[in-house]
Amino acid sequence: MTTLPRSVPVIEELIHSYGLSHRFRRVRSTATPVLALEEPGSGAREKVCDKILRLVHEDNCEAVVLGCASMADLAEWLTEETGISVIDVVTVATRMIEALVRCRLKTSKIRAYALPI
Repeated sequence: MTTLPRSVPVIEELIHSYGLSHRFRRVRSTATPVLALEEPGSGAREKVCDKILRLVHEDNCEAVVLGCASMADLAEWLTEETGISVIDVVTVATRMIEALVRCRLKTSKIRAYALPI
């Protein structure tokens, strides 16, 4: 789920290039301006929620991935409202990086990332 329709082809191409096409039903847009999500009373948040509920009923979705950082603070509320897992990619990516740092993993320095001679 993303905000603007123009983002859909880009996200679809990324999903395909990552080899994840078989894991996604489709990419949808709410056709909502990003800044509208911050405006109280704009109805933008409710529009996102309604769109997710349609995905649940029409596409039998069991989870939705939010593909726009402007929706990050909506994930918990949307999960409660819709009854399905609504995944915020910003939070997930940040937590993955935190886990890698805690594991003290570093880039190998023996070949491609070797220090300059």
